[in-house]
Amino acid sequence: MSIQQPITAPRLSACALTSAVESKRWLHVVSHLDPKYGGLSSVVPQLNAAIASLGQYSVQLAGFCQPGEHFMPKQASQIAVEHLPLGRREWMLNSEWKELFRHLLASSLGVHIHGLWQQSSAVAAPLTRNAGKPYLISAHGMLESWALRNKRWKKSLYMAFVERANLQGATCLHALTQSECEDYRRLGLHNPVAVIPNGVEIPAHVSGQKFLDQFPNLRDKRLILFLGRIHFKKGLDILCQAWARLHAKWPETQLVLAGPDFEGTQAQIEQLIADLHLSQRVTFTGMLAGELKWSALAASEVFVLPSYSEGLSVSVLEAMGIARPVIITKNCNLPEVAHHGCGWVIKPNVDELQTALSEFLRFSSAEREELGRYGKQLIASRYSWEVIGRQMSSLYRWVEDDCLPADVEIQFGRRTR
Repeated sequence: MSIQQPITAPRLSACALTSAVESKRWLHVVSHLDPKYGGLSSVVPQLNAAIASLGQYSVQLAGFCQPGEHFMPKQASQIAVEHLPLGRREWMLNSEWKELFRHLLASSLGVHIHGLWQQSSAVAAPLTRNAGKPYLISAHGMLESWALRNKRWKKSLYMAFVERANLQGATCLHALTQSECEDYRRLGLHNPVAVIPNGVEIPAHVSGQKFLDQFPNLRDKRLILFLGRIHFKKGLDILCQAWARLHAKWPETQLVLAGPDFEGTQAQIEQLIADLHLSQRVTFTGMLAGELKWSALAASEVFVLPSYSEGLSVSVLEAMGIARPVIITKNCNLPEVAHHGCGWVIKPNVDELQTALSEFLRFSSAEREELGRYGKQLIASRYSWEVIGRQMSSLYRWVEDDCLPADVEIQFGRRTR
């Protein structure tokens, strides 16, 4: 659905031309490889690395993206990447791109498509069906009710003419959460759905020093951290409004908004902050990556994501993984946060967010540490990439030999087997 700048004609890579077909290879398809476009750009390569590390399946990544995008995380540096054009124009004008994708298909056992509404799924699903190969689709939150209401008519038409056939043709649909499984069912899809969450890799040692060195005005402050794209779907409007009600009572506390501007949202949020007289009590950092991102999490006391729509936020998992309490909305699809005492799960409104922030700010350091400890334990047991890699490999084995995996929840229509 997007148009990119023209790029050079395709050149078959050595991987695409190899005559020794690897029968255990899965081809992963995603739009964009730069994290500024959202979580998929980092999650999918890390999933690839987790699967490959087990040695049961090899993987290759096809990125439908702008020329030059190649921001692979360190743990996925050995994953083979094929760059393909993002826009429809290149695919319409140059048939060699489809030929290249068919070469990638020929050396793959199956295809795993990540995300919807893009040229990546529009190309990959039909070509895979025509080749008679199995494919999985991971919606990654893109079928959540709020997400469907955004650009509603455009998505309705695209669903009718393109995406529904792609979804119906999938051997299996992948859901990050039980809520996402229900999103598939609301669309009338009867495919099997496998529920496997995102994973995270937590550094052994994390310090807030690097972040505070870069933002020295935040030293000696209690930091409330939002980390993600600066976009209205993240609930930044209610976060600012809740903070406006609280900031005078907690002068030692600062709200930090960390992340890249998306669709020009930051200017609107900055205007809201000015209207609320919060300009001195809110800090924008821009996008934080790598060690600086982890340092920001370590320097903060609490992580807040009051989102209207999420698949499964990696930032929330990362915050819990380094023992930070979290305040999230029900739309973040992590009820375990409340069940395991890791923080607050609220409705996306100003009153509930104000209440949760007030309760947290009144907690003692011992109480905050207890919340963080419970979160860290939860991440280690359920959301490590080692666990997720094993589960996805089990799902691929089921697709290959119909042996139902014991470690993956697969839902068949209204029944769970």
